[in-house]
Amino acid sequence: MVSEYKILIVDDEPNFLETIVEIIEKAGKPYEIFQAVNGEVAYNIACKRLPDLIITDWEMPFMSGLELIDKLKSTPATTQIPVIMCTGMMTSTHNLMTALEIGAVDYIRKPIDPLELISRMRSMLLLHDSFKENLRQQDQLQQNEKDLLELKIEAQNKELTANTLCSIKNQEIIISIARELQEILSLSNDKKIEHHIRSVINSLNISNSDSTWEEFRKYFENVHSSFFKNLYNCCPGLSQNEVKICALLKLNFSTKDISAITHQSARSVDVARYRLRKKINLPKEESLFAFLSQF
Repeated sequence: MVSEYKILIVDDEPNFLETIVEIIEKAGKPYEIFQAVNGEVAYNIACKRLPDLIITDWEMPFMSGLELIDKLKSTPATTQIPVIMCTGMMTSTHNLMTALEIGAVDYIRKPIDPLELISRMRSMLLLHDSFKENLRQQDQLQQNEKDLLELKIEAQNKELTANTLCSIKNQEIIISIARELQEILSLSNDKKIEHHIRSVINSLNISNSDSTWEEFRKYFENVHSSFFKNLYNCCPGLSQNEVKICALLKLNFSTKDISAITHQSARSVDVARYRLRKKINLPKEESLFAFLSQF
């Protein structure tokens, strides 16, 4: 429980304000009390000070108690502040139901009974404490869920990056083998052997070019299921090559790695990145990685 509550008292009669303040001060609790002579002043104080409880009269000039409650409930910052309606005239069942329906949590009839006031006031403050604690726990739970999700995505990104880099290494090995076979081919005079070597080189090249991107895309979509959809919605004119580069940039891959997985020279990748920035009208000061991270 908080050590000091903030209470706002609203009434156009100075004598009644003094009476309420005196009753609350005699309760012996560390309350911080604010006073307002009408609903308009009370609303401004409530928005600035965010009291834990408001006790308001019904009929007041400029803005009545009902109008005050209605305005408080329509303002996000004050919508959860409990309000006790205090009235000496609007005491019929219909009147009191109207006050409760518009947002008052309780009501007190004038003349004020000190014991009733303190009892109802303390009950509302305890309920408000409980409500705030529930909100705090919900916020903490949501934050924990968000943190867990971020950790999960981070772990998946690391796995995705590791798998992709492994594929790149495998590509490099395949390319190296194909080059060595090409060298052997240049030294051979046997047509039959040449035929078999060319066949092996072709098979290596086809396997290397077809499987790498599809394998990467499969892993990528498992982690970032809506990335491509959101990217196409935002930038519908992107080419297939630009989409590949966007996915790789989202993982913060270097130009060298992108060059390896897309079978392009580093120069070609840099040119593609430049054209990509122009196509999506990205300002010079904004990072392409940061832009893609939003999807």
